[in-house]
Amino acid sequence: MSQATSQAKKPNRPFVRFLWTAVIFLALIGHAVATRRTIVLLKPGALSSSRNPAADLDAHFAGERALVLTHILPAMLFMVLGPLQFVRGLRSRSPQVHRWSGRVFLVASAVVGITGLRLAFGKTIGGIDEKAAIALFGSFFLISLAKALWHALRREFAQHREWMIRGYAIGLAVATIRPIMGTFFAAAVIRGHAPDLHQFFGTAFWIGFTLQTIAAEVWINCTRPTAAAQITG
Repeated sequence: MSQATSQAKKPNRPFVRFLWTAVIFLALIGHAVATRRTIVLLKPGALSSSRNPAADLDAHFAGERALVLTHILPAMLFMVLGPLQFVRGLRSRSPQVHRWSGRVFLVASAVVGITGLRLAFGKTIGGIDEKAAIALFGSFFLISLAKALWHALRREFAQHREWMIRGYAIGLAVATIRPIMGTFFAAAVIRGHAPDLHQFFGTAFWIGFTLQTIAAEVWINCTRPTAAAQITG
């Protein structure tokens, strides 16, 4: 009888801590962004003012309030439930909790992805650059989650985990994009120019999505089980 064995790579602890710190930090940023947007949309003027750098963004999203809310409310669940999918102790001790939270996570993610693509087909701040970035990475986001579900149903859990990492990483890009936009904004102010969101919004999306995609592949390759399968008679 043949028996396949696999040995998981063990990344060093500082690297793992760094990754978890980054994930939690970005999830908190994403949740804060979604919370703020919800408050502004439900109570116009509550947090906005003409002097607020986000005033243009607030005005832009107010034009599609219902669609934006349908996008960001599930995004809060996405940010909270995402990290739980990768907690090994939860998977082993409470598999039912892991499965049900995973189902809610996938449904919320699907809504986020579909509404995100729908928003990209409308008027965008970053123009064609933003539309192209969202169309490309938004499609890959949905494909990643679909493949994650497919592998889970086939009980191919190693592949399921990898595609979940890819999907969650792309979704977290919304949090990565905020500091990038802040950097562009600060650079414009330092140079003495009036910040123009239209000039760097699309570029920030490309940078954020690309960084998150690379980060996902780094994490996957650092933790992927080695192909140590040996066939014995």
